[in-house]
Amino acid sequence: MSGLEKRLDELYAIGAQPDGGTYRGLYDAAWAAGVERVERWLKDAGLETRRDAVGNLWGRAEGTEKGKSVVTGSHIDTVRRGGRLDGALGIVAGLTAVEALLKEHGKPRRTLEVVAICEEEGSRFSTNFWGSRAIVGEIDLVDPEIAVAMRERGLDPGRTASAARDDIDTFVELHIEQGAVLESSGTPLAVVSAIVGTAHLQITVTGRPDHAGTTPMTLRHDALTAAAAMIQGIEAIARSLGPPAVATVGRIRAEPDQMNVIPGRVVFTVDLRHADLAARRALEQRVRSICATVASERSLKLEIGVLQEKPPVPMHPDVRSVLGRAARQSGVQSTELVSGAGHDAQILAARCKVGMLFVPSIGGRSHCPEESTRPEHLELGTAVLRQALQIIAY
Repeated sequence: MSGLEKRLDELYAIGAQPDGGTYRGLYDAAWAAGVERVERWLKDAGLETRRDAVGNLWGRAEGTEKGKSVVTGSHIDTVRRGGRLDGALGIVAGLTAVEALLKEHGKPRRTLEVVAICEEEGSRFSTNFWGSRAIVGEIDLVDPEIAVAMRERGLDPGRTASAARDDIDTFVELHIEQGAVLESSGTPLAVVSAIVGTAHLQITVTGRPDHAGTTPMTLRHDALTAAAAMIQGIEAIARSLGPPAVATVGRIRAEPDQMNVIPGRVVFTVDLRHADLAARRALEQRVRSICATVASERSLKLEIGVLQEKPPVPMHPDVRSVLGRAARQSGVQSTELVSGAGHDAQILAARCKVGMLFVPSIGGRSHCPEESTRPEHLELGTAVLRQALQIIAY
């Protein structure tokens, strides 16, 4: 077993769940144990370690020249019953790559850092991208519940602003794809071109609850059948547009939720994603239009609210170029791919140049115990990451 695989297994075991998978929630005991393990690895590799005000862990190899840092890494938290690689791969591969460069070439010309970002998933608190948002200075207030958890780990919620950094030049992350595009095409590696923009909508359809046995079909104002027609229309729109457009209805609630009552009100969510902002907005407009048409035809009331909206984030062209060059020098012809999932890189892009590499996910599985990537692809991704860091920092 390679050192890469051994470290991945060690980290996966921290937070292991009885029913499979692992869970390291922000500031819980497993999270703290995972951070301690990674810190030990960083120190063993000869890196100078520190933890910032929100618990991001940094390992630093000082460069011979003054200037901003080149950083690699990922997040150490997981979803509930999470897999072995999401986040963990970026940390372990980054450490493995930097450790090898230091052994082979000595001190870098530019300062190299490995970061274990404290939180990305939002699986314990409503804190998505907590660690990276702190790095770019986007945390103003700390929720009281989070503040309690921070103090339990010896962190001062009043000092979160001190985690912000303006001395990072480049951030590069290796990650699993979390989808099946690479595996289905037989491609072992991708350079990410952009991270999709998202719009989360909440759609409320209001009709009239009536008796299921005494109300003829022609006299019904059924909110659920209307919602079903809307959902089918939403799926058809996304399919017709093709990749990278996607639309997902993830939650639906019917009221009054009784078998013998016609649903009078339905609330459902829609997750819309696209790598191009104009195209994402066009997708949203078509979704709004189909829903309005269905509601009008059935004499129902319609309300559409925006829960969240994030623009697409292109990866920096200079970093994409370096990653493509590193792949070629490592003997692999990479492809370019849009990331349909969110990553810390999209937040860090506000302060530095960012780039990402993807390796295939077997069966496209992620956020589950079945999450896996072939060992040779893990090694390849790490080798390309190492080559890219060498190009940038040496």
